[in-house]
Amino acid sequence: MDIKFLSSADIDKVKWNSCVHYAVNGNIFGYKWYLDAVAREWDCLVEGDYESVLPLPFTKDWLGRKTVVQPELMRELGVYSIHVLSQGRVRKFLEAIPDEYKKIQIDLNEQIGLPEKMDYLVAEKTNYQLLLEKPYEEIAEGYSRDLLLKLEKAEQANLRPKANLKPEKVANFYKKHAPASPQKEQSFHAMHRIMYNILHRGWGFASGIETPEGELLAVDFYIYSHSKVMRLAPVVSPQGKAVGALESLTNNLIMTHAEKRMILDFNTVTDSEFAQGFGAQANAFQSIKKDKRLFGVL
Repeated sequence: MDIKFLSSADIDKVKWNSCVHYAVNGNIFGYKWYLDAVAREWDCLVEGDYESVLPLPFTKDWLGRKTVVQPELMRELGVYSIHVLSQGRVRKFLEAIPDEYKKIQIDLNEQIGLPEKMDYLVAEKTNYQLLLEKPYEEIAEGYSRDLLLKLEKAEQANLRPKANLKPEKVANFYKKHAPASPQKEQSFHAMHRIMYNILHRGWGFASGIETPEGELLAVDFYIYSHSKVMRLAPVVSPQGKAVGALESLTNNLIMTHAEKRMILDFNTVTDSEFAQGFGAQANAFQSIKKDKRLFGVL
């Protein structure tokens, strides 16, 4: 198996994006423009004439050593391939990661499992997905009682959908109301790049929920890719949380997409009562780690 190591600047972006687009496990996170938006720097491994690819987003420590990291706004990565993703192919790619990466942390795509007898620590993460091909009434039969109460509260508050939100509005709402994190400022800027790329391609839209007086209470940006509609960054204000604004926003999406051959991707990494309330099914994926530094330092 011919696997080459390349910097992101040296790849053929058309062939790269084509591989991700037609991969048996393709998703939005693997496109070059998405990687450029969320990762400050990244290298990659490429099999043959872009038959399979593995992105390697990285940071550098104070000694200039590279660490493969999983950026925020990027749930999972791993090997993308137009071939069957055998354990042998995954093993060859992981073994081909250069020694210059002294620390590795990759969240593998749902369709990929770590091959046996590989020297990685493994943790399980969870994403939730909901089939939308049934009529809305049938989907709503799977709603939890708690969710129904929140939707009733939103209706009583006369909340209304807000369409045509500009990316800046969504990103600013995220910056104000999303939980604090080490990468929040970087994600704030990355969101602008992602949303404008998506809108340019016609692959998604922003939506929100507001009060009758026009106060924005919840926002999200939805991305269409690989037969899914994915929630990029759902955010709700404290006032919105009190009246079920985010639940109302998600329910509106389900109502408008019911009976379509599509999956709602909740884009989570842990158990989510929110997603479970809508009847979404859990999909496990693996986070793998390796630290080749002496005593985890040198």
